[in-house]
Amino acid sequence: MPQRISLSDIARESGYSRAAVSYALRNDSNISKKAREHIQAVAKRMGYRPDPAIAKLMLRLNGERKQSPGSRIAFLNVGNRADFIAETPTLRDFFQSARTRAREHGYDCEEFWLHEPGRSPARLANILEARGIQGILLGSSGQPDTHLNFPLEAFSVVTVGYSITSPRLHRVVTHHYENALLAIRKVREAGYRRIGLIADPQMEPTMHNLHLAAMLAIQHEWPRKECVPPCFGLDKLATWQDKQAPDVVLNGTVRPTSELHTAGLPESIPVVSLVPGEGEPAQAGIHVGYDKLGPIAMNLLADNILHDQFGVPEDSQIIMVNGTWYDHGALQSPASQAIEKTAP
Repeated sequence: MPQRISLSDIARESGYSRAAVSYALRNDSNISKKAREHIQAVAKRMGYRPDPAIAKLMLRLNGERKQSPGSRIAFLNVGNRADFIAETPTLRDFFQSARTRAREHGYDCEEFWLHEPGRSPARLANILEARGIQGILLGSSGQPDTHLNFPLEAFSVVTVGYSITSPRLHRVVTHHYENALLAIRKVREAGYRRIGLIADPQMEPTMHNLHLAAMLAIQHEWPRKECVPPCFGLDKLATWQDKQAPDVVLNGTVRPTSELHTAGLPESIPVVSLVPGEGEPAQAGIHVGYDKLGPIAMNLLADNILHDQFGVPEDSQIIMVNGTWYDHGALQSPASQAIEKTAP
């Protein structure tokens, strides 16, 4: 086996200290960019490969030093209300699960509201730095194409959802496109052919119109008679229902099924939930699992802090998390429904 190249070997060859080599190979900003690039080039030329066991040990030791008692993560509420997180079930689930994972990483969590009256974003950034906070978990704004006006240079940041589009940050999102395709496949397997989608005209754009994209994409494979144009909003539901007569409906809103019925959807038409609302009774649909997103986002944030990755990333990452299908026996085939209706 060839002898492993050590940090001391690289230090002698590059003319820098062993500590400087260690910083450079971790791409640490404690030394200049010019020095980092020179040392990294020397290491590459020499055929340096890190020892995985040592690298893992050093990361652990470094993490323990950074996660000292009192280390905190900021949960930043960017909604237009101070209670936006508490009153939004999806965000509440996200932050509750993220808090649990943060404690496993050695961090406490503290919530801040970006729009606190009398406090500018710059002032809030100073407060976070003064408290030793290096990491920010950023909630959704609830509005599409949101620009975040906040100085991020001193922080590692991970956001949830699609709403904050500028700057481009690391984000963890629900894979709404794949979830919609999964629901459509399951409904087709049950025997339904005219599948209608009810989309929320306010909420759908915050999800980059991914439910719509999935429905329109897959309809290219179907006969025209099976294609149903989407319905935008409950105020158009009654007219849409009379004209399109879907066999089954995908509910892409957080409105409960009872509101769909009130708006004009016959109770005889099965409803499949794409984003089940709070308190919705058991029915067929997608379990989105917003509580899955929090631990994943926290893992990513803790890793970025550990590697001193601060500010807006040059190459932002998107981690997409699939939902799961559940039925509860609620989605009967059309044939079964017909038998049930004609039974004495």
